[in-house]
Amino acid sequence: MENDNSPKIFLRHFFIFYIKVAVIHTLTYIFFGIVFSNMFDYSNIYDNDIVSNFMRGFESPLTVIGPFLQPIKAIFIAIGLFPIRKIIITRFGWFILWLIFVCIAIIGSPSSAPSSIEGLIYTQLPINFHLINLPELLLQTFSFSLILWIVELLPHTEKEFSNRVFLTKILFSIVFTMVGIFLTSVSGIIIMNFLEFDYNSAKLDRGTISYLSAISILTIIISYSFADKVYKNKLWLLLTIPLILLLYIGFPYGYNYLFNTIYNNKMSLIPYSLSAVLMSIIYYVVFVIVYGKLKNFNKKSSDTVKTDNNEDKEDKKIEDNRDDIKVIDIIPDKDNVIEIKPDDNNENSDSIEK
Repeated sequence: MENDNSPKIFLRHFFIFYIKVAVIHTLTYIFFGIVFSNMFDYSNIYDNDIVSNFMRGFESPLTVIGPFLQPIKAIFIAIGLFPIRKIIITRFGWFILWLIFVCIAIIGSPSSAPSSIEGLIYTQLPINFHLINLPELLLQTFSFSLILWIVELLPHTEKEFSNRVFLTKILFSIVFTMVGIFLTSVSGIIIMNFLEFDYNSAKLDRGTISYLSAISILTIIISYSFADKVYKNKLWLLLTIPLILLLYIGFPYGYNYLFNTIYNNKMSLIPYSLSAVLMSIIYYVVFVIVYGKLKNFNKKSSDTVKTDNNEDKEDKKIEDNRDDIKVIDIIPDKDNVIEIKPDDNNENSDSIEK
């Protein structure tokens, strides 16, 4: 049995905590980034002479790939929060966590960051930039704190994080997600060719990258969560497939409709629908057939190892029992006294007179 304080157990607990932090942070970051960047028109704000000297442009490659880099940022958030995870699950843990973000990371930030006191003092950023940036920071950190608090309170088993089934399921979830993003991108190319759009007008902007990132993360969550359920009972496909259809039809079309991109056309539903149907078929093949077979193989291998371990334990038990057998010597003598010696190490011999 492993010690709860062993490095292996510690790393397992941290890895589980990091997965939660990375998913929640990335999703809230993308969601509020999309909402507020369109609500307050960040692209025009970033064109300000002073702001442009401080911030990268909205079309900068690093700005575009920013959402994909959030899981890296989440490593440091997880490291900082892991020692206080027991405080997070208290009654007002969500509020305590949010206060830490607001007071230390935002307003009281030690660097001259936007919306911080240091930023107001030491930078030449206009006051409206500080104020416009603040609601997104407050709501994103509030949502993160509340969702992490709820997730940490939920009971969970950590047994699967210690075996190959977890890694297998994660691997298939990532592969399935990459296929989905590829099909979504192909759908966009089909739409542009079918409707004769100008390729130059179809920019890969921050919003597009953000919603593709959101689809990726949600696909991993859905495929991972329902893998075992679908494998055990095919009826779970009745819930899983509509979720996949909603992701790969509703999400891109809804984004294009809300923010009036060049793909805002009802004809775009056709390629998106085809990609969603293909995703449903691929999901069935990957998780019901391939994943199921691999899981059975892992289970048989695990059972074989357990059987071998049990046999070794039985053999060891038999050997131990043999070692515990005491040798009794019966030595008759002239006085009809039988001397019983349980073992050589026992100094007090028992004597029985007949």
